[in-house]
Amino acid sequence: MSNDNNIITAAKPGQVMASQRGRASVEILAGMLRFSSDKLRNTARDNFLSQPEGARLAAEHAQDVAGADVAERVEQVKRLVNADPVYRLERFVQRYVAEEMWNRAIVNSEEKRPEIQARVAIPRQGAGGTLDLDPDLAMPDYYDGVEYHLQPGGWDGFDLYGKQPAGGNVFKYGGVAAVPVHSDIFQHRIQTISQFPKASYERVYEIGCGGVHTLAAVHAVFPQAELYGCDLSGGILVNGHDNAERMGLQVHLKQRDARHTGEPDASVDGVLSYALHHEAPIAVNVEIFREVFRMLKPGGDFVIQDPPPFRAVDAFHAAVLDWDTENREEPYFTETCLANWDEELRAIGFVDVSSYALGPGSYPWITRASKPA
Repeated sequence: MSNDNNIITAAKPGQVMASQRGRASVEILAGMLRFSSDKLRNTARDNFLSQPEGARLAAEHAQDVAGADVAERVEQVKRLVNADPVYRLERFVQRYVAEEMWNRAIVNSEEKRPEIQARVAIPRQGAGGTLDLDPDLAMPDYYDGVEYHLQPGGWDGFDLYGKQPAGGNVFKYGGVAAVPVHSDIFQHRIQTISQFPKASYERVYEIGCGGVHTLAAVHAVFPQAELYGCDLSGGILVNGHDNAERMGLQVHLKQRDARHTGEPDASVDGVLSYALHHEAPIAVNVEIFREVFRMLKPGGDFVIQDPPPFRAVDAFHAAVLDWDTENREEPYFTETCLANWDEELRAIGFVDVSSYALGPGSYPWITRASKPA
């Protein structure tokens, strides 16, 4: 499930705008995040590399990124950087922003609740999309009760999540988790979708589709493709369907577990996942990969974008990624950063498997595979 709810964008025609105080509070958080991710983090990195032990660990990691000692090496790096006050301050700012952006989103939404509810009541444009909710869908054990990204109550914990008033964007400069500072998140989506190897696709399916932001980007790259998606969260799907209809974007959304989509065998020729797999254990991801293989047509393509594995980044960066596991409600971050999706996909039967970075900091990190023709 991609984390689309935490992005408060500029107002569109008819959209509710946050109060001046609300906009200012979001912009302050965005500035704090940029300063932390840029100035403080670079200083902490320099401090780490200036120590003989840090230089040794960095060199070992660069020479043996895929070795069996990666996990222990990351632990050694963590012990070293945690002794640095600059690193601890940078991490404090990251934690504060991660929590406070949700607090501000809730306050800003409550300030504008009547206007938001009035806008929601306006009839949709009617793009012809569909929404299939399953109120009886049991939340999987690994997912139920987790407040991913420190979102109070989880994805569906507040009735106005996904409907926040516009004005300000905490992530406008990047800098959170695996996303490098000064990044353009929308362009990351376009870059990711452009990794599909064919010039056109008839039917593209996104697992963990969230609020349809990525499916909208699919439409920008492949305007003729039929768009389908599934997600565990009914609330996010309702918001996504509403957004798509208002944009005139026809998408077909279902509330399903990505391990059991219910789609017919060999029914889609492209499958996409965007920032999904680090939010589930390895064993669950393997089940998802098997489901993707089943629903792909022969010769169909699978494109994954997720945070880079530890083997794809330097030692200091690996410690920064690992921090999210215990400090930003990302319980499966470390185990998935230690995994090798290339190997798992090949074991299932995928071919032409490759993984690579598109930008600095190995982000976006792409894994690409195809079902044999």
